[in-house]
Amino acid sequence: MSGATSPHQEKDLDQLRERIRELERRLEAEKSAGVDRFRFAVEAAPNGILMADASGRITLANQRVREMFGYTEEEMAGLPVEALMPERFRRGHVHHRDQYHQAPTPRPMGTGRDLYAQRKDGSEFPVEIGLTPLSLEGGERLVLGMITDISERKKAEMALHDKARILANLHEAVFTLDAKGIVETWNEGATLIFGWHDEEIIGRPVTLLCPEDDSHRFHERVQPALREIGHYESNLRCLHRSGTEIRLAIRASLIDPDAWSRDGTGRTIICANDITRQKELEEEIVQISEKEQRRIGQDLHDDLCQQLASIACLTQVLQQRVAAGSKHEDDTAEALGQIGEMISQANVRAREISRGLAPAVIEREGLTSALVELASRTQRIFGIPCRFHCPDPIFVDDEKVAVQLYRIAQEATANAVRHSDCTGIDLHLDLRPGHLQLRIRDDGRGLLPSTEDQGSGMGLLTMAHRARILDGDLDIDSSPGKGTTITCTTVHENE
Repeated sequence: MSGATSPHQEKDLDQLRERIRELERRLEAEKSAGVDRFRFAVEAAPNGILMADASGRITLANQRVREMFGYTEEEMAGLPVEALMPERFRRGHVHHRDQYHQAPTPRPMGTGRDLYAQRKDGSEFPVEIGLTPLSLEGGERLVLGMITDISERKKAEMALHDKARILANLHEAVFTLDAKGIVETWNEGATLIFGWHDEEIIGRPVTLLCPEDDSHRFHERVQPALREIGHYESNLRCLHRSGTEIRLAIRASLIDPDAWSRDGTGRTIICANDITRQKELEEEIVQISEKEQRRIGQDLHDDLCQQLASIACLTQVLQQRVAAGSKHEDDTAEALGQIGEMISQANVRAREISRGLAPAVIEREGLTSALVELASRTQRIFGIPCRFHCPDPIFVDDEKVAVQLYRIAQEATANAVRHSDCTGIDLHLDLRPGHLQLRIRDDGRGLLPSTEDQGSGMGLLTMAHRARILDGDLDIDSSPGKGTTITCTTVHENE
């Protein structure tokens, strides 16, 4: 049997060979196109793509990697991957690379720690790296690395971290609530102001911070304002964990205003500043102002008004003498002299009150001398025996105490002269263990029971107020026909 092929068979073989060659050409073209597409995809990838062989030499680096590290394509070809690392990591990386090639698996690199790469110019930047092992025909092993420059992310994370630290260390309270008023976050400032720690308050309703008589404030006042205009500002009473009330200046704002209109799930951020002490100081300023006004009024009432009343009495006496044709020129001259002296004293007191000063005699000689002068002047002007008793030398170095005690004695003496029809007044200043006691006693007709019980009358009210200024006690002992004794006792250091 002959092995020669017929012309017809030879033609078929030629066609078959041509077909095979055509298929080979097409396959080669497809492979070339696939490689080109692969290269195009690699080059256009937004992340850095790097391929290295088992020895750690770079076999492929896309455009993003070259831009990231500052090398040309020619410079990166065959470059050891360790050249892309800071010097301090290179020796250790060779050991880790060898370990990876012994058991290659796809994995992120550097989980749980920060990774840094080094540019051609020596500058460093943070990166994330993912590794994928590749096995080619012939047993060649490669590693594909995906590299991402996370510098901007790190900056953002650092900025958020700094803001979180600032927020945590603010003295002001800053916390967030969900749409139902449940606490979601809580800073250290909120703990300082409210007394609640974050683990105790997070997940609990904000009504815990509201006084019992205003427990629905958030839902009835704050939330409606937030929905309407997006924020709420006010000074509010709030509740400390201990149960005491505190005063806060708060601002509440919607974190996502669109959420309220979209599905009613808006969250709220609240900033609060403790103004409890500020409010107390404001109230103290008001009280001080009111007290100063009362002091001026009391000084005018206790001193100038008395002197002017005395001048009026003496003037009336002189008027009566002149009308009766009195020939007692000496008495008239004496009365005129007293009027002149009292006008001069009234002028001095007006100056003292305008300057807010204590009586001059207290400044010069102390409380006991001022009381001696008060008793002498009362007896001289009104002709009523007025005696001062002080068995022990007493020095009061606190001018506030001295002035208030003097004013009490002055008021009590004036009341006795004007209203009691007394024939004698006694002033007593005595030391008691740890206390100083001032007593003013008259032998007049006494106070009406209603007056004594209610403490009414300008004079009694001002004396009681002066005693409170000294943290002292004022006692009034009086009965009809048996006179009145007014006693003021205040703390005083003595042996």
